[in-house]
Amino acid sequence: MIRCRRGFTLIELLVVIAIIAVLIALLLPAVQAAREAARRAQCTNNLKQLGLAALNFESANSKYPPGWGPYPTDAVSGTRANSLVMVLPFLEQASMYSAFNLTFNINLYSPTDANYTAQSQIVSAFVCPSDPSNTKFANVGYTNYCASLGSSAAMTTNGTSVLEPNIGMAGPFNITMDKTPLQYLDAPGNTKLNPQYLQPTPVTVAALTDGTSNTGLYSESFKGTASSTTSVGGNLGGVDPYDKVNVYILSSVVPLQAAPNCTFNGSGYSTRIYYHNQQYYRGIAQNGYYTHTLTPNSKLYDCGDTSYNRTHQAPRSKHSGGANVGFADGSVKFIKDSVNPATFLALGSRGGGEVISADSY
Repeated sequence: MIRCRRGFTLIELLVVIAIIAVLIALLLPAVQAAREAARRAQCTNNLKQLGLAALNFESANSKYPPGWGPYPTDAVSGTRANSLVMVLPFLEQASMYSAFNLTFNINLYSPTDANYTAQSQIVSAFVCPSDPSNTKFANVGYTNYCASLGSSAAMTTNGTSVLEPNIGMAGPFNITMDKTPLQYLDAPGNTKLNPQYLQPTPVTVAALTDGTSNTGLYSESFKGTASSTTSVGGNLGGVDPYDKVNVYILSSVVPLQAAPNCTFNGSGYSTRIYYHNQQYYRGIAQNGYYTHTLTPNSKLYDCGDTSYNRTHQAPRSKHSGGANVGFADGSVKFIKDSVNPATFLALGSRGGGEVISADSY
């Protein structure tokens, strides 16, 4: 009796394997797209929470969170906290906010310094899940979200540093300092600093004459990948790509609204800020702030000048085609890379008087 054996021929087996490979090849992009859609939704939610926190701050204090924290009274000079620190209590992070002692220079971050416990933490609401980097600079916390300096490269609207003379071009977090309080409380000894010295003047809803839905509040941004002052990353032998996390400090004058000096040919800069957004709490232009002077994911370099108070920093994201931007009414919009530069500039100013059509972005 002859038995008939059943089975696949080699050709049939290869055909089945090929079909399975094609199906997997078709499925994987869809899976990756679904995962990125989920990450982008989480990113949108993070910005939404930041916007709601700012609105709750405004409801409680009749002003938006200040662009700078209190003047550090432990020394004659020192870096202040930025707006992300000031909004922490309204992000259910009251304990972390309480861990900061804002009378001390915020730019001291060794384990023995007053603010190190809070500085070294990661705030989940400040991290975009699409950004894979988790490198800490000097073991301190980082952020993917930045506060708006409006349609200007300048942080300040008065004082002694680089200024924005047209306050209408400023954003909700540009700093206008109250120069009326005395610096010291014990004149003529002048040893006890006044906590009210050079406090930021509050920005209210009424100051946003362009409308809260037309004024940027927070955006996405890249965070650095350096772990120390000797670790800069990137292409050390030539020009870094524009989308690297470095912020170039130019020796030439940086204009306020336009950004023609943010091109780079391998020279013309004095240093670069390679720890960009790796100190989420620090109130300098290169940490925790962005501007509307560059469109999302701009092909120009982020750049500033040696004052560290003037910078052009684009919203940048790992999402394809654009970046999420939160507005002063609490809404979040995905702004495309292709947005008209004039439109995006107008979305930054709080009182520029521009007329913006919703279909232009």
